[in-house]
Amino acid sequence: MDEALNTAIQHHSSGQLNEASEAYQKLLTISPDNPDALHFFGVLNHQMGKSTEGIDLIKKALSLRPNYPEAYSNLGNIFRETGNLENAVSSYREALSVAPDYAEAHYNLGQTQRALGNFEKALPSLQEAVKLAPDFPEGHNEIGAVLRDLERPEEALQSLQTALSLRPDFAEAYSNLGSTYADLDTLDSAVINFQKAIALDPNLADTHTNLGNTFRDLGYFMDAIESYNKSLSVQPNDKETLYLLGNTLLDAGHHKEGLKYQREARGVIEFGIDETDEYEIVGKAIRNKNDD
Repeated sequence: MDEALNTAIQHHSSGQLNEASEAYQKLLTISPDNPDALHFFGVLNHQMGKSTEGIDLIKKALSLRPNYPEAYSNLGNIFRETGNLENAVSSYREALSVAPDYAEAHYNLGQTQRALGNFEKALPSLQEAVKLAPDFPEGHNEIGAVLRDLERPEEALQSLQTALSLRPDFAEAYSNLGSTYADLDTLDSAVINFQKAIALDPNLADTHTNLGNTFRDLGYFMDAIESYNKSLSVQPNDKETLYLLGNTLLDAGHHKEGLKYQREARGVIEFGIDETDEYEIVGKAIRNKNDD
């Protein structure tokens, strides 16, 4: 039985999801009440886009083994990734009631509390995670992000620098560090850290936008425009970035193009005349010229 489970887990961990699915199903045909197989097969179902089935499988595993913190934590992960944040919080708390020193569950709980906007509740969970696992760069990064949310940028700097000392290629931490320097109005340092983040991961749309904002604050309008365009190449329909691009084009004296992007950000149709020359398009309303 252990050998069959290990085979399934090996397929799963190596990304051979179809083979893992077959192996879990075969094992569960022989041993339908195997909590480990139910748990891991539940995780696999979620990874394959069948989250409801995954939740049901993990709940069955927990009914058979109530003191199973990893299953509670993965159940929380599925709830969080499918937008059911309150249930995610409950699941992580169940995991911690069984295993109070479970650093990953503290971290996941903190992340979820932050997503709910509960910054004061998020911080102690994240701090407990790094107390239990001091060499956990993601935990220090998340603490830095929450400290920014709480408008405590000097403390945020310390946590983010710790994250980068542990993982020097951590793009998200450089991005958060850039935002923190921007909060402190240390704009040159903000630019340097945003650029480091982008060098590590060019697809960070928000970082391109934040770099654009910083360039704009420095008065470097053409650099800001370039950054906004790079952000839009990653995330083409982001209304906030479209509007910022429009504003910056106006600041740079490109009035026609700037107004075009502002209208696009608002979802407004371009001004123009239809082919019959009888109707004028104004915003999203069409009116007959003879009505004037």
